[in-house]
Amino acid sequence: MLVMNKLKLAVVLAMVAGLSACGGGSDEGGGGDPADVPLSAAPALVQQYAGLFNSARAQARTCGSVSTPAVPALEKWNPKMQQAAQKHADDMARNNFFSHTGSDGSDADSRNKSFGYQGLTVVENAAGGRGSPQAIMNAWMQSQGHCLGIMAELARSVALAQSGKYTVMVFGD
Repeated sequence: MLVMNKLKLAVVLAMVAGLSACGGGSDEGGGGDPADVPLSAAPALVQQYAGLFNSARAQARTCGSVSTPAVPALEKWNPKMQQAAQKHADDMARNNFFSHTGSDGSDADSRNKSFGYQGLTVVENAAGGRGSPQAIMNAWMQSQGHCLGIMAELARSVALAQSGKYTVMVFGD
């Protein structure tokens, strides 16, 4: 089943490139990061979004034209991924652009690694408009690529950052 999930993730990552929901990742990792802590230790905004993510992940759904099963809840928060997500949100706000590629050419995986994250970067979603967590979550769930990212079975840890009108969510293994 893990092979199927990796295949499904690869398909998702290929599809989402044009949908502004791209995954990072590499073949390294696979066991999370030693810095992972219980989600209850996360900042309040991360916990609020994690509640929305976990509510969505708890039930099977159709993301665009792709059916997905319910997947395990996100249980951990990672401060290294948090720093990487914040760096990217701040970069987009400071330089007034919206992309998964940073102004320095970085992607989600390289940003996570630059802060010492040792796990697998499973997916990054970004939003470029203001709105409540529920409104941003609703928009992500209406986009096939973003929805599939949220439903990524390999994901176990989460980070989420905001700066100005930009929101960056990163899931790790």
